[in-house]
Amino acid sequence: MKLKVCEIVLFSVLGSLLSVSQIVLSFLPNIEIVTLLIILFSIVYEQKAIYIVFIFIVTMGLIYGFGLWWIGYLILWPLLSVLTCTLRKFIEGKYLILSIYSGVFGLLFGFFYAIPNIIFIGLKEGIVFWISGIEFDIIHGVGNYIIMMFLGKKLINLLNNLNSRYLAGIRN
Repeated sequence: MKLKVCEIVLFSVLGSLLSVSQIVLSFLPNIEIVTLLIILFSIVYEQKAIYIVFIFIVTMGLIYGFGLWWIGYLILWPLLSVLTCTLRKFIEGKYLILSIYSGVFGLLFGFFYAIPNIIFIGLKEGIVFWISGIEFDIIHGVGNYIIMMFLGKKLINLLNNLNSRYLAGIRN
């Protein structure tokens, strides 16, 4: 996938937006808009959204350090983007389905996030890690559902409008 200069700039800004949104909302336990934005970016930019996701992942590693938690990010956020691109034809424009999809991702986040713990620390420790965070996964899932339900359509319209104007302005 060859990128144009305008896409490199745009994806850098959007990756930075993901990082800033994660930091700004970090005082709320498991309430975030990163899931919403990655899903929307993956619908709009399709496979190229992976660049935005990796900018976010690397930025978070540079800010917080590259620990075991970072491996979870390296697995989960690209997985969400690739899965969304794969399901795009079935979920695009269906905001109830997108809300459920986003919510399920939040519910399963801790389960999948436990995988690096299982690999590097051990099975028992990974299971304990996952079970101890189930209430946060529930908050994460419900928060993702509500955020997508209320902001999904508005933000994707804004993103499509911004994208068409931005790219049209570059071409002229």
